[in-house]
Amino acid sequence: MRTVFIMALKDLVLVTRDWLGMFFIVGFPILMGVFFGSMYSGVGDRGSTKLDVAVVDEDGSPMSAKFVESLGNSGSVNLQKLLREEAIERVRRGQLIGMIVIPSGFGKTAGMMWIESPAIELGVDPSRQAEAGMLQGFIMQAAGKLMMERFQDPASVRPFIQEARDKIISNADLPVASGPLLDQMMTSLDGFLAKWQDVQKADQESATSEGKKSSVTGNTFEIARIKTIDVTREPAAGSREALMQQIRSKWDISFPQSMLWGVLACAATFAISIVRERKQGTLLRLQAAPISRTQVLLGKAMACFLAVMGVIIMMVAIGMFLGMRPRSPVLLAGASVCVAFCFVGIMTLMSVVGKTEEAVSGAAWGANMIMAMFGGAMIPLAFMPHFIATLSQASPVKWSILALEGAIWRGFTPIEMLLPCGVLVVVGTLCLAIGSIRLVASTV
Repeated sequence: MRTVFIMALKDLVLVTRDWLGMFFIVGFPILMGVFFGSMYSGVGDRGSTKLDVAVVDEDGSPMSAKFVESLGNSGSVNLQKLLREEAIERVRRGQLIGMIVIPSGFGKTAGMMWIESPAIELGVDPSRQAEAGMLQGFIMQAAGKLMMERFQDPASVRPFIQEARDKIISNADLPVASGPLLDQMMTSLDGFLAKWQDVQKADQESATSEGKKSSVTGNTFEIARIKTIDVTREPAAGSREALMQQIRSKWDISFPQSMLWGVLACAATFAISIVRERKQGTLLRLQAAPISRTQVLLGKAMACFLAVMGVIIMMVAIGMFLGMRPRSPVLLAGASVCVAFCFVGIMTLMSVVGKTEEAVSGAAWGANMIMAMFGGAMIPLAFMPHFIATLSQASPVKWSILALEGAIWRGFTPIEMLLPCGVLVVVGTLCLAIGSIRLVASTV
C-alpha cells in the first residue's frame, strides 16, 4: 500500500507543476461558484412580461365580460377562464401566478363611485409577491375603464340615480337641511345623464348615416375594491416550488455546480497524464521496477481520487465561508466519496480513448462538456426544462450534483441518497473495469 501512496503522491506533485491545469482544477470552479451564485441572488423573483392568471367570472354579466376583456387587452396578462376551485388549485401548485375572482353582483354596480360594489378577489402565489402589485394595478385600470363605460351608457346609470333619490326621500334619519339638497343633486345628475343620453343618440345616428364608427374617449378612472384570497398551501413534493423553499442560500445552488467543473478538470488532467506517460515510456519503465501493473493503476486512481476529494473539500469550505450550510455533513462526505470514485473510473476510461495527448484531451473535454451541459453544471437541475431533465438521466454529472445537493440543501434521507450514490458507484465500477483492462493491454 505504501507503494501505491508514493505513486499517487508523484502524480499529485506533477499535477501541481502544471499551472494551467491547476487553474482549471482549482481557480475555474471557484470563479464559476462565485459568478453563478451572484446570478442566483434573485432566486424566487422570476418576473416575466406575461403573467399567467386565472379569471373566475361568477357574475357572468356584460360588465364583467368587459372587465375581463379589459384585463386581457393590457398586453401583460395571459388570462385563463376557470372555475374557482380549479383556479385555487392551480395557483397553489405554482402552475399560475394568481387568480382574479369577479363576484356575483359585480356588473350591477361596477363603475359607480357612490355605490359600494362587491369586492374583486385576488389570490397570488406566495412566492410571486413581486407580481401582486402589478396585478392590482391592472385590476384598477380595468375598473377605471368600467367607470367610463358607465358614463358612456347613461341609460344603465339612471335607474340607480332614481333608486338613490327614493332612498333619500324615505330616509327619516337624514338632517332636515341635507335631504332636499341631496335630492336636488340627484335630480340634477339624472337630468345631466338624460341630456347626455340624447346627445349620444344623436351622435350615433349621425355617425351611422355617414358610415363612420362612433367613439367616445376620455380619461380613465382607477377605482376598485380588492380583497386578497389566501391560496397558500404546502407545494407538491418534488415540485420546483417545494425545492425552492428548501434553498437557504444562493450558494446552495452554485457551489454543487462549480464542484463538478473541478471534478471534470481532475478527470481530464489525470487521463491526459496517463497517455503522456504511456507515450513517453514511463509506464514501461515502471513495469521494469519492482512495481506491479495493479499498483501503478491504483496509484493513478488514488491520485485522481485525492484530487477530486480535495476540490470538493475546498469548495465546501469556501461555500460555507460565504453562507452555504450543508444539512447533513455525513451524507455530504458519503456523496463526495461516491463522486470521486465515479470520476476515477471515468478518468481511467478517458485515458484509453486515444493514443496521443491531443486525442485524449479533445475527447475528454468534449465528453466533459456534453456531460456538464445535460447534467446540470450549466443549468441548475431545479431550473431545467422537462426535456433536458429527461436527457440528464444519462449524465454522471447529474447524479453527482443530485447527490451533493441532496446532502447540502435538498434534505435527502440516507434511503433517498442510495439512488444517486448507487448510480455513481455502478458507473465508476464499469468505467474503471473497462479502462483498466484496455490500459493494461496497451502497455503489455
